[in-house]
Amino acid sequence: MPSAERYRLLIPVLSSRSAGNLLRIGAALLRRHPGKGSLLGVVEVPHGQPISRGVTVARRYRRLLNRISGLEERTAVGFGVEVRIANNVALGIREAVHEVGADLLLLEWPGVSARPALRSIIANLVSDPPADLILVRPDPLGTPIPAKLASLLVPVRGGPSARLALQVADALAEAEGAPISVMHVYRPGLTAERRRREASHVRELAGELRQRTVTVVEVESHQPGAAILAEAQGHRLTVIGAQAEHAHSSHLVSPALARTVRSLPGTVLVVKSAGLVARPEPSAVETAYHPPISEKQLSARVDRWFAENTFHSREFRDLERLVESKRRQGLTISLCLPTLNEAATIGRILRLTKSFLVDLHPLLDELVVIDSGSTDGTIEIAKGMGIEVRQHPEILPEYGSFRGKGEALWKSLHLLRGDIIVWCDTDISNFHPRFVFGTIGPLLTDSRIGFVKGFYKRPLKFGTEIVTAGGGRVTELTARPVINLFYPELSGLVQPLSGEYAGRRQLLEQLPFFSGYGVEMGMLIDILESHGLNRIAQVDLGSRIHRNQELFDLSKMAFAIMQVALKRLGDRHRMHLLEDVNRSMKLIHYDNDRFFLEMKDIHDQERPAMNQVPEYLARRHELMNSSLSEGVTAAGGR
Repeated sequence: MPSAERYRLLIPVLSSRSAGNLLRIGAALLRRHPGKGSLLGVVEVPHGQPISRGVTVARRYRRLLNRISGLEERTAVGFGVEVRIANNVALGIREAVHEVGADLLLLEWPGVSARPALRSIIANLVSDPPADLILVRPDPLGTPIPAKLASLLVPVRGGPSARLALQVADALAEAEGAPISVMHVYRPGLTAERRRREASHVRELAGELRQRTVTVVEVESHQPGAAILAEAQGHRLTVIGAQAEHAHSSHLVSPALARTVRSLPGTVLVVKSAGLVARPEPSAVETAYHPPISEKQLSARVDRWFAENTFHSREFRDLERLVESKRRQGLTISLCLPTLNEAATIGRILRLTKSFLVDLHPLLDELVVIDSGSTDGTIEIAKGMGIEVRQHPEILPEYGSFRGKGEALWKSLHLLRGDIIVWCDTDISNFHPRFVFGTIGPLLTDSRIGFVKGFYKRPLKFGTEIVTAGGGRVTELTARPVINLFYPELSGLVQPLSGEYAGRRQLLEQLPFFSGYGVEMGMLIDILESHGLNRIAQVDLGSRIHRNQELFDLSKMAFAIMQVALKRLGDRHRMHLLEDVNRSMKLIHYDNDRFFLEMKDIHDQERPAMNQVPEYLARRHELMNSSLSEGVTAAGGR
């Protein structure tokens, strides 16, 4: 079976009634082969309809799958939730297998009473398995798998599916502490040599089992199905390999054995091996930069991404569940709050964050304020609440320091210890903990996602009057037009410049950071071109109110953002698009009836990816060794 590091199990949930059995079996397999398991839902959007309209249905489907996955939360194994949009369900399952590099699909058995659409989906997958398959036929009497299994039966014939069936039974037996009966039916009239070879093969397979309580049952019969049925009366669970091993067979088992499967008591697992079908590693699934495609194809790609990767913070408001998911995955989470004269808002933000996400629900393992030279009392407020405050020029001082938010973020990545890094702006007057847990949620529940951007309704406050706005003036007048012109795959992002986002360290440490206003644009472009669109998600954070900036300042921001976009466009095509003259901007000042020009240098410096900084690598090595030492000490203490 695959190595633990990359073992992936997908459970497509085609009906909720079978989910309990599928989860229990999947949990047992993951305990034997530690890896990642996910419940998969596929929203079917008929041809001719915009895929993006599936976003609401996808959200409901995720909510359902999250409730189902809670059935198995009593175990140490946790399941992620993934939803795909496709023109048909079988295609959506195949695409999901390809994207995540799944090793095993766990599905319900399409019984005689199953609706034709379900039988068609299963037949499609069985005809050319994209991964090893297990189909679970529930007990005909409706009885779930017993809380404690007494024994398992594995009828063995031979071939790849026989070995896979034994491996599956072995994992279940180990999880349940149940003995295994390995059965082989000999055809009467076999030569002594043929019988000896079959017996030797069966015992060789049985000898590979880790479960030591194994009984080999050998029977001679003209009717193998009847013999298996007779032996199965003493067992509540049978694992059987599929007979049809030849290429692209649409028959899961022979007609005779299919009748036997329908007649067997208890729960039956029918296993079919995908054989030696080469599947790409997950990292090779999506290439960095896609070659030009048609406008229609591009539109469909963006629509699908929008429907599959747009979340709402309400999906993650069960904070206890998020904490449990974090614990189960062995992850740590750090929050960085960048500040520059935020005395009016920082106190409330810190109070709510610490109260809800550190003390009451320990979702955050680290909370740090990275300041850029505040003079209004921001630092004193944070320190007075017991929060660690660091000035960004003091971090990696040997590399100097530049002005700008991006510089603070880059240096915070060196300082913070978490596996997941969260950044949140600190000028929000209506702050709510959802601005933090909303961006964390998709990273804890969907293993595909490496980076999450927040978006929100954005009413602006002008004095006492609140005016509803879109994504902000720079977003709507600069960022989104530039994205649609040069990076249209990112055109589904509602607010590409939002200051609330989170990412996995292993992705973030590969990114260069721009030092100023262009940091968000640079991140998105670099993730798209190096890791692919599906590594990005966005989450609706509700409504956000913050102070609005003067148009004069927004003009400088727009200039820096366009510089970054053009810089990356030139990098892609290996063309030098920006000259030194493009680094400065003439700003027009108005003073009553007088006008004058000011030359302002606006140039984001590009910081290297952190995994290219020796001091960062040394710190990560030191932290890793420290964690290992603590683990050894804790184990010794037990």
